[in-house]
Amino acid sequence: MEKLSQSLEDYLEAIYVISLEKKIVRVKDLVKKLNVKTASVIGALKKLELKGFVEHEHYGYIDLTPEGIRKATRIYEKHKVLFRFFTDFLQVGSETSEKDACAVEHFISDETYSKIIRLIKFIEKSPDRQPQWFEDLKSFMNGSHEELAN
Repeated sequence: MEKLSQSLEDYLEAIYVISLEKKIVRVKDLVKKLNVKTASVIGALKKLELKGFVEHEHYGYIDLTPEGIRKATRIYEKHKVLFRFFTDFLQVGSETSEKDACAVEHFISDETYSKIIRLIKFIEKSPDRQPQWFEDLKSFMNGSHEELAN
């Protein structure tokens, strides 16, 4: 699968997310979601179209190709997992978690990402569902249990 720049991955993910919400994606939707200029969207769409990820007629709707859907879904799933890891496990606030997930999703190795997924599954499949050590971890990450920090 072709490697895209961080910026193009952001466009691809935004197209996918908007399509989940609205079914129809237009240039103005991307301008608003990404807080960029129309010319930037048009330039990114041309690059994504050349790479086979989107179809876009001038002044028309933006559609992801099957390859675009696969790539965008992977980026979006990675974003959701990282966001959840930051908020639920590390107890980072939502706004910061959103920004960090958006940044990290582009650079995290497959190995590290798969280990995060395995950790989440391990905790979810625990017979206790929320074992005491996990509750202690959350308290610790929120600043309680300071004696453990030293």
